[in-house]
Amino acid sequence: MTLRDELQAHMKETGESMRALSIRAGLNEKSVSDILSIKGLKPRHKTLAALSRATRRDLVRAAAGSTALTFGELVVKLEEAGQRTLASRVRWIMGKANWYANRPVCRHDVLEFFARHNAVSLGLSKGSRSTYKSDILAAIDQHGVRNRPRGVADIGGIWADANEAAKGSDIPVDCRLKAGPFIVYLFDRGILPYQITTKTLAEYFAYRLETGVVTEAKCRKHVSNVVTLLRHLENHPATSHFGFKAVASPFADRRDKFGIDTDTLEALLTEFDTQVAPWAAGEISRDGLTYDAFLEALDREEQQDADPLSKMKARLQKSMAEKSRLPRQTPKAERVERRESKMREYGFLTTDDRWSEDTIATRRGYVISLAKALAASHDIVVPDIRALADYQVLHAAAAALFEANGGRKDTGYLVSVLKAMKKIAIGYAAASEQDVEDIRALIRFYETGRRGIAPKNKTKLREFTESRIQSTIDLSGTVMAGINAEIDRRRKNKRKKTGILPDRLDAIDIGLARDIAAVLAHEILLTRAPRSSNVIEARLDWIAFQDGEAVLSIPAPKVKGRKAGDPDYVVRLGDRASRLMRTYIDKIRPILLHPDDKENPYLFPRQEGGTFESNAPYRGILSRVTRMLHQQVGVQINPHLYRHLIGWIWLKESMDNLPRVQRLLGHTSLKTTVEYYAELDDTLVMDGWQTYLETKTRTAA
Repeated sequence: MTLRDELQAHMKETGESMRALSIRAGLNEKSVSDILSIKGLKPRHKTLAALSRATRRDLVRAAAGSTALTFGELVVKLEEAGQRTLASRVRWIMGKANWYANRPVCRHDVLEFFARHNAVSLGLSKGSRSTYKSDILAAIDQHGVRNRPRGVADIGGIWADANEAAKGSDIPVDCRLKAGPFIVYLFDRGILPYQITTKTLAEYFAYRLETGVVTEAKCRKHVSNVVTLLRHLENHPATSHFGFKAVASPFADRRDKFGIDTDTLEALLTEFDTQVAPWAAGEISRDGLTYDAFLEALDREEQQDADPLSKMKARLQKSMAEKSRLPRQTPKAERVERRESKMREYGFLTTDDRWSEDTIATRRGYVISLAKALAASHDIVVPDIRALADYQVLHAAAAALFEANGGRKDTGYLVSVLKAMKKIAIGYAAASEQDVEDIRALIRFYETGRRGIAPKNKTKLREFTESRIQSTIDLSGTVMAGINAEIDRRRKNKRKKTGILPDRLDAIDIGLARDIAAVLAHEILLTRAPRSSNVIEARLDWIAFQDGEAVLSIPAPKVKGRKAGDPDYVVRLGDRASRLMRTYIDKIRPILLHPDDKENPYLFPRQEGGTFESNAPYRGILSRVTRMLHQQVGVQINPHLYRHLIGWIWLKESMDNLPRVQRLLGHTSLKTTVEYYAELDDTLVMDGWQTYLETKTRTAA
């Protein structure tokens, strides 16, 4: 029996109405009616599970056996109804899209087809394209077809639970969402999390190539995304208990194209792992001196003076240096600078220059690429890191790597490799000034030639028309108006049920509180667009109120390009945003705080979801901001584009704002600012020049 047959049989046996069954199952009152009346409607797994419990019938299995309306059947229905024009339109898109008659009808597929093809590519006028699209959608709607692609909403069991846990975590959204088809693939084949292997990924890749409609390169990228997701799922507290295992990619390491076994680089990589990596992390000097040995050396230098006061000062200096390494100690800027100057003299990397674990891993890969390229091209195995950082050796290795990559300058990969080697040459290999300057010249030679904003980001920014710019500026007010309306609605509903009008604060749940937090984060970004990490990790003790205005002072060492002793990065909010900040801290933030996390220091604290982690920030806050912007304004951007967006908006107002934009965004010169925004919008420069010409042109007599 089909799903519809099962539901009709239940209602015939029990006499229960469609509405009563829907409500008893905890669903919308029209849920059962829609399933029975709309051909091709695919209820979500949660809906089917709820109805299965209510009817005591296996409706999940019944739905799996239901057949959807196909395009061939739709054409027949249209012709039988005498709608020959609509039937012709459906046959047209089947031919253009290479869809066979047995393909299930899906409104979403039609919309995607027209989004990918403009009038010219379809051989139609703009008006005809619109007519074709409208007619095809009308044909689908007339027959009540709501076929949709099968996705994670249609699955259950451990995979559904794992997907829900991942949704509530701070696993990168793009990584999680793009892997949806893989989760469905595993569910359909009964593969459990701990059973995933590299072979599983290889078989999935072959399946995608056979059944998908995208290129091999996109399939490869998709599977690589799955590899990344599995690593997150294995390690993240919200999902680790499901038993996921990170597995190796089914694709060969692209560095293997050189035909050089990594084992031949054992000496080079051993040095990297035992000397370069600890040096890059700040644990030892380039000569292998430990931090404790460094302190003792400082002590011996001071001990050379026999004066008792000098000895006491030496001991004091050592004690202060040791204390500065303890948590929650903030040494004075002068003391830090003095100690770090001495550290540089001894060959240590100071705090601002150290590499993270991910950076060390990435740059280890760079070393492998260069060494393999050199060995493949010249049959020379470089013996150690200092040899690889030598300019002549590096020059030959870079040329070999460039040739192996097809002579492409558009990726910027080789430049990243050379910049990493420059850091190693300066800090670890102590290269001569001439060698370093030659490496800089080599970097310039291989640079892509592009400065300013990346092309894909320019395209995004150009979507901000004048009306969308205004909507972005008004976003906080628009969203807060909606939130206030929702609060009023909830209060009125509560009064209808209890006769008592609750306080406004009592109507705010964690969902609304998160929306208010996102509005505040948007205001911070719009005011000065600090970097994402500075917003996510903003702390309560960074915030002060001066004459009613909220001031967020981000400590200089936390800001990219600044160090201890530099000015803090100050975000001074306006009146409206300051009032919101005060309300948020006093009334909204306590709603977000987990009961066991009252001492959380962050402005945006982590909430419940998965395995709880105390004293952590809400890392999903900016995803919520950009989602809010997309919903209200219609443009989907990443948080970093806020920096470019506010600079562009201000310069569109007047080029006289150029020095202010330079200071706001932290550009070192006006030339940089002009390069970024003149290329994005020629009118920023041309309109000013046209005005100048008009004022100087003399009217002919």
